[in-house]
Amino acid sequence: MKHKTIALWMYRNDGGDIIQEKLKTLLENENIKVINNFDMRECYSLNGRVYTQDGFDLSSVDAFYHMNMDEFSEYQNEILQALELSGVKTINTSRAFNTAKDKFITNLLLTKNGINVPPAMLVNPKNAPILAKDIFDKWKIIIIKPTGNHGGKGIIKFDDLEQFKDFVEATKDSYKSYYIEKFIDFDEHDYRVEIFKNKVIWCYCRGKNIHSFKTNISSGGHLISDIPSKEFEEIALKATKIIDIDTTIVDMIRSKEDGKIYILEVNPIMGIFLESFLKYSNKVKERTSYGSLLQDEKKLALLTKHLISLVK
Repeated sequence: MKHKTIALWMYRNDGGDIIQEKLKTLLENENIKVINNFDMRECYSLNGRVYTQDGFDLSSVDAFYHMNMDEFSEYQNEILQALELSGVKTINTSRAFNTAKDKFITNLLLTKNGINVPPAMLVNPKNAPILAKDIFDKWKIIIIKPTGNHGGKGIIKFDDLEQFKDFVEATKDSYKSYYIEKFIDFDEHDYRVEIFKNKVIWCYCRGKNIHSFKTNISSGGHLISDIPSKEFEEIALKATKIIDIDTTIVDMIRSKEDGKIYILEVNPIMGIFLESFLKYSNKVKERTSYGSLLQDEKKLALLTKHLISLVK
C-alpha cells in the first residue's frame, strides 16, 4: 500500500527548525511520508503542476502545510495557489491565507459582519495629502500599516499632520496605497486567542515594553500571565468563521476610550510555537519560564491529528 505524503514549508528560525523536525517525526510515526527538504521560493509551476528546485513533483503529495511568513513572497504565494489548484489540500487554504494576510480586506469583512475593528481607510498617494486634514480632525492619531506585513514590521503611528504629509511625500513613489487606521489606545497589554478548526486552543496576553503601542515579542513586547476572558474567545471564534480559516491567532485590545473590544488582526497562519521561540530566539532578552502558558506540544498534537485526518 502506498504511503500518504505530506509536504511541510515552515519557518526555521527562532526554534522553528526544532518544531518542524518534531512534526515530521510525529507524522512518520503514523506511516506518513514527509517532504520538507525544499524551498518554496525556488519551486516552479509547469503545465499545471508544481515542482521543487530539484524536480520533485510537489503536486503528487496528499497535503501541504505552510507556516513561514518570514520568507513569504508574492511569487511563493502564486506557487501556493498553483499547488492548491493542482489538487493538493493546503492548510491554510490560499483563499483564507490571502484574506487574513490583507489587513484592509479583513477589516472590511469584520466591519460588514458587526465585529469591532478600528475605523480604517485605503487611499492612494495622490489623495492622501488632500484627505489628511479630515483624517486628523476625525481620528487625531493614526496608524499606517503595510497590508501584508507581520510581526509589527512597518507599522508607524502619527499624531502630527505635517509629519504625516512629509512621510507621504517621501514614500509616494514606493507606496501604491496607504492603509490607515484610527489609533485606539489601550492599557498595558493586548489579548491573543489561538483557534484551530473552530476551537480555542490557547489564550495569552502580550505586554508593551519598548513601544507605546506595539506588543509583538519580536518588536520588544513580552508575554504576561493574564488570560483573555470568554468574551474575547467568543469574538475571536466569530471572526475566524467570517474569514473561514482553519488555524489562526486573533489579536485584540480593549479600548481605553469606550471600553469595547477591538480586533486588530486575524493572522493568516497558526501562532508561532512560543516555547521554542522563547528558548532559542535571539530576539528574546530574558529567558523567563512561563509554565502552563506555553502549549507547543498540544499544538503539535492537534496539528498532527488534523494533517493525518486529511490524508487518511
